[in-house]
Amino acid sequence: MDKKYQLKRKHHHIWAHYLKHWSLDDLNVWYTSKKGNFCRDSVYGLAAERDFYKINFLDDEDVRFIRGFSSLSPDELREVHDDYLKDFYIASMTAKLAESVKPPEQIKQSLDAFQHNVLENLHGSHENDVVEILTCLNRGDISVFETSENRVKFKQFFAMQMTRTKSFKKMAMSAVNRESFERNPNPPFSFEKYSQLREKNWWFLSYMFGMNIGSNLTATRHSDKHVLLINETSEPFITSDNPIINVHESLKNIPKGQAPEYMDAYYPLSPKYAYMINNSERYPSGKVSITRDEALKFNIRMAAKADEHVFAQTEAQLKEVKRLCKQRSKMA
Repeated sequence: MDKKYQLKRKHHHIWAHYLKHWSLDDLNVWYTSKKGNFCRDSVYGLAAERDFYKINFLDDEDVRFIRGFSSLSPDELREVHDDYLKDFYIASMTAKLAESVKPPEQIKQSLDAFQHNVLENLHGSHENDVVEILTCLNRGDISVFETSENRVKFKQFFAMQMTRTKSFKKMAMSAVNRESFERNPNPPFSFEKYSQLREKNWWFLSYMFGMNIGSNLTATRHSDKHVLLINETSEPFITSDNPIINVHESLKNIPKGQAPEYMDAYYPLSPKYAYMINNSERYPSGKVSITRDEALKFNIRMAAKADEHVFAQTEAQLKEVKRLCKQRSKMA
């Protein structure tokens, strides 16, 4: 089969190249399994799900549903959303036309590849944009952000790392329940239909939300603090399948369902480095060396916010972090 028609079925919601930073042999990494066991395996088989980014072809109802979310965005972003939406809608109409006749095998293969590969390829393009940027950051060099092009690419990548995960999907799905939905005086759909359309079109919504967050990070660039954390302590950073988390202290006292006032977005890049985009005064912009106690607090938060998997260089560190998480949950 022509390579361009080969289907990408194993979709990584966490970049395998990123996980390699926690590997001591550039391939295998220690992690906690779904059942809480400690395992070691290849990064290419972890934080991935079959067809997680497979797109569903769109009909008029899907377009109306997606545009309802897009309408809440600024005009310039709505135009970007609409450009993507039009391309996917045209592909959908082509697919429907192909269904009504017996399409040549080449057309069928092309449509199958489009469904399975296009969103995975879009995320891959964001990853490729920042390979050199991450390499620089992981040697403590922030001069890479002297160009606006690199700053924009990194912020868009950063945003997509938030919205492409299973954790973000679960959070978004649980954010609107029947009670909150029915408080809308004129809902365009029933709650059952809304839930069905949200699940069907999540592939587009998640990418759209990533675009919006990336744009917002650019808009707030003068007020946010951009911080490269340097960890040279005996407590290396760990990461998880939910790698960007809000670590602001005010989260502890926020009622369920209420949006946080501050966002201190923490993203471990490797055992030695992490990046933060903060709208609080926790750290000044630039490079900051942290203490072992700070590193430990970040690791406990990271483990507590994981969906299924926590990743570290050693089994011993995973066991210790798990023990501390249990200890703190009992004290809470």
